[in-house]
Amino acid sequence: MARTRTWARRRRSRGLLAVLALAPALTVGSVASASADTAPTAAATHDKVVYHHHRPGVGTPCEGLAGCTYVQLTGDPRTGPSEAMFTLEAGTRFAPHWHTSPEHVVGVSGTVLWNVEGHKRYRVGAGDFLSYPSKAVHWGQCAPGADCVYYVYDELPYDFHPAD
Repeated sequence: MARTRTWARRRRSRGLLAVLALAPALTVGSVASASADTAPTAAATHDKVVYHHHRPGVGTPCEGLAGCTYVQLTGDPRTGPSEAMFTLEAGTRFAPHWHTSPEHVVGVSGTVLWNVEGHKRYRVGAGDFLSYPSKAVHWGQCAPGADCVYYVYDELPYDFHPAD
């Protein structure tokens, strides 16, 4: 009999813990649902399919770099924040340069050997994140053996300045 009561208490405790653990998620879900019902925004309402494909590396943002292609994902790099996916052929080097915008980079595949002036060399591979401030001189190379794919978010309009 004592075993049955202890087992029942434990079961109730576990059930209560499960409900308590889910409560914040349920509350957040209902708040999000309520606000979505009353004020949908363009950013929250994705009512179309968007597809972009890689383009040859000419002009912004590959700057004519042979072995570079990119897909512009969001934004207009000439006027404001933007996101893009870059592919560099294995072994492709990019020369020292800087941008007005801070840059945020996420590796997707391959490994980019990324240098930021005054810092160590970073190996940016799949899932790695690298961020550096405005006007930081940087350069690098897609490591030999595999093409490199990486995502870049620029907070400001894109510009390119070769380092002196």
